[in-house]
Amino acid sequence: MTIVITSCTNRKRGAVVSGLSPENLAPGSIDSVSQQWLRRLENAPAHNPAREIYCGRSFREAEASAATLNCPLYIVSAGLGIINAELSVPIYNLTVVSGTTSSILSKVNGDASAKAWWSKIAPKNPFGTSLIDMLDQHPDDVILLSLSRAYIDLLYDELLQLPLNLQIRLRFFGKNLDAILPDSLKGNWMPYDDRLNSAGPGYSGTQSDFSQRALRHFVTKILNQNANGDTSTHRTMVLDSLSTLVQRIIPKRRRLSDQELNKVIRDNWKRGKGQSSALLRIVRQDLDIACEQNRFKDIYHLVKKSMGDEK
Repeated sequence: MTIVITSCTNRKRGAVVSGLSPENLAPGSIDSVSQQWLRRLENAPAHNPAREIYCGRSFREAEASAATLNCPLYIVSAGLGIINAELSVPIYNLTVVSGTTSSILSKVNGDASAKAWWSKIAPKNPFGTSLIDMLDQHPDDVILLSLSRAYIDLLYDELLQLPLNLQIRLRFFGKNLDAILPDSLKGNWMPYDDRLNSAGPGYSGTQSDFSQRALRHFVTKILNQNANGDTSTHRTMVLDSLSTLVQRIIPKRRRLSDQELNKVIRDNWKRGKGQSSALLRIVRQDLDIACEQNRFKDIYHLVKKSMGDEK
């Protein structure tokens, strides 16, 4: 059998449960902050299966891969540990990515790291578990891990501890993960690169969903040919599948500030008929302006609100 593991997403469907955000926690040591978080989780209402909460293409791609394989889907969550996608969980707002208001590490006094936070909340979490405990529940399964670099860092100490009999069952998907994986697991990285964008309909996308698109290609084009292959065989098959593809040239687009982009959207509002998708195409394709989709949506909604206020 096969298991799919993917990263959680910042975008979630529904209202955040009261108190389940770093801004509601008192600053302190990592022990103090993690204990506050775990206590809040113990009393948090959980009415929605995890698969219904997380949004975005990256999650949907991982979900589709698990459906293709008819296998369980697990999610690595910085707030909940590793959770089964079918489990009902509370809606929360927490990340270990620095520079955001929802970063839990901003609440920790002194040195703080994603690895340290994970070691405190994963083993004792009322909803999820640690990587090692999850793998123990699936002793004979091939584990497909579609993770960003931030989530590899989160799990790094656990990955270092894995015995050989567990290591050989892992396959990692993400951009250049061999540069950050423990030495013992570098060979478990499936070497996808940007040639994936030329692999056919459904495989092109953004960097934010690269690892899940690579996973999807592996599931549909590689694993169905050789489900029992070892890591070396699977790596060779991936490289062979990419060898005939040519990397698409990505146009270099101008970068604007939020204020400048706000004005561009406003100036082209009538042309795009006020539709987010049409305006994004105008910004990217017609005006050659670089803008990540989530950033565009945030600014679009600000413009939309202000346009309504002006009526």
